[in-house]
Amino acid sequence: MKARRALLLAGSLWEIPRFFLLISLLAFLLHAVSGTGRWLYPWLLLCGSGNLLAGAGGIMLALFPEKNGGLVGLLRLGKVLALFSYLLLLFSGAMRISVGLQVLSLGPVAVTLAVVLFIVFVLDLLFLAVLLGWRAAARQQELPAAAAHHDEYTETEAQD
Repeated sequence: MKARRALLLAGSLWEIPRFFLLISLLAFLLHAVSGTGRWLYPWLLLCGSGNLLAGAGGIMLALFPEKNGGLVGLLRLGKVLALFSYLLLLFSGAMRISVGLQVLSLGPVAVTLAVVLFIVFVLDLLFLAVLLGWRAAARQQELPAAAAHHDEYTETEAQD
């Protein structure tokens, strides 16, 4: 179980650099295509800051699985939506522009934006696999000894 928690924590921690990497790549792409200025970064941060919740929720789940077990469904949904948006970019043809943009060059090796996005997609798939394999610890909520004698009552006297 500790290995699963470590994988979940690693995937959650990956979400933070992933956020800044994707924001930077999008700014690079928009600057290369349209020549936008530095004013673009705050707008991208404003629009994408909700993605940091996936990282924070995963960290909370990895550190306190009993308390935050209900977050797993929301984290799965968020990761599926992220993967869906990547596939939408791919199948709509909007990814074509990223094929020729060189992000990094190390000697004769050139890394394009499409390669970086593919690596992000693979890491997202791995994190989704960890989330899908996550099973919340089944907590048995036992009735207190005093309430065991009154099994027929389901509400309190105030009916809350």
